[in-house]
Amino acid sequence: MSLDFIDILVICVYFTVVLFVGFVIAKRKGNSYESSEEYLLAGRKLTLPLFTASLVATWYGSILGIGEFVYTSGFTAWVCFGLPYYIAAAFFAFFIAGKIRDSNVSSIPEQIRNKYGNKAGLVSSVIVFIITVPAAYVLMLGIIIQLIFGLSLWISIIIGTILSLIYLYTGGFRADVYTNAAQFILMYLGFACLLFFTIQYYGSIATMISTLPDEFKSFTGNYSWQYIAVWFIIALQTFVDPGFHQRCSAAKSAKTAKNGILVSIGFWAIFDFMTLTTGLFAKVYLELDNPLMSYPVLAETVLPAFFKGLVLVSFLATVMSTLDSYAFLSALTIGNDILSQFKSFKEYSTQTLTKIGLIITGVLGVVLAILIPSAVEIIYKTASIAVPGLIFPLTLSMSRRLVLTPKAALIIMICSSMVSLVWTISKSVGLDFSNDIEPMFPGIITGFALTLFFVKNKRNTIK
Repeated sequence: MSLDFIDILVICVYFTVVLFVGFVIAKRKGNSYESSEEYLLAGRKLTLPLFTASLVATWYGSILGIGEFVYTSGFTAWVCFGLPYYIAAAFFAFFIAGKIRDSNVSSIPEQIRNKYGNKAGLVSSVIVFIITVPAAYVLMLGIIIQLIFGLSLWISIIIGTILSLIYLYTGGFRADVYTNAAQFILMYLGFACLLFFTIQYYGSIATMISTLPDEFKSFTGNYSWQYIAVWFIIALQTFVDPGFHQRCSAAKSAKTAKNGILVSIGFWAIFDFMTLTTGLFAKVYLELDNPLMSYPVLAETVLPAFFKGLVLVSFLATVMSTLDSYAFLSALTIGNDILSQFKSFKEYSTQTLTKIGLIITGVLGVVLAILIPSAVEIIYKTASIAVPGLIFPLTLSMSRRLVLTPKAALIIMICSSMVSLVWTISKSVGLDFSNDIEPMFPGIITGFALTLFFVKNKRNTIK
């Protein structure tokens, strides 16, 4: 990608600003990092603006994947990647967010452990760890850095990981939130510029839409209704997303958690409009061998110097905001929910264990990103295994009426995730029975069936 000196300067300034915010501003705003609650949850004082900016920013890590989906599928990309998640997030806001804040837990495994015991808590920790290791985002950040600076991919991956995680080591969750807020602004500013210059270069949105093939303007495109329905089920991962739970736990109040998610849905809709529209322009006017590069190629085509650097910063901010958030969640899971359960680590503080977890997360993320060079494959496989195991026990852990015994919750988590894991392996080796069914479905069906079998109505039991 051809960049002027001013573009490189803008990108370097971005990294400088992020490091300054993560190391200096976040530290000034914090009270004391000696407190576990301060280090892990920013003192549970997250205001509505910070809650919203952080949650919005962490939800778009797969920005290159979104560009690919829009380029190959058109409006259907929003039907699959946008609409289902708005609905899931709205349900989460109204029925779950406040309960998480009022429970005063710091993580999903802690919620499971408090409700179902240590064994269930440990199993849930392993499952959460699977979906929080940020290998997919490490890979995407490495690809963007490689695109900008022309370095080899593995060096780009290592540099990106260090720059994304180093301020979390000292600043904890507050550093994550404050850098997310800066990245939130840059995300919207960059894509607004890309959309503006694209319209200036190619013409109106109406003209572009009139040129689109009909299937790119329809609700389902070339896909079946069954395929669309799958995405609405995949959106259920919102209910077990550790980022949602952590931010709700850190919110100033239950009302802040609820309203923050509802406001976030509005911001997601605005960002989706910009990513969808620019992606459709790329489809109409660009011939691409690799749709994954639709946004970078469009930026290369329509943007003048300085603004090209600003849009590349937008890409970096979008990926890094998700990478550092999931890395911190992964570190929290390793330190607070796994290592702390073993006697040999009891003498260490939560902060120390989380810092150890951050180092493990960074190394593992880099290794997986190098070994599995497909971001979509990483995200898809981990979600398919983790979501079925967590969704039913976690949801029922917040119910006062419907209850599971600790043994039942443990069985549901292990069996559901194992069914999805076995199905994923069977699909990868080409066994006939698994080819036409996505791995998440057998896991979800198993979990639902076991939940119906084990769940008890507390009101009827008391009677």
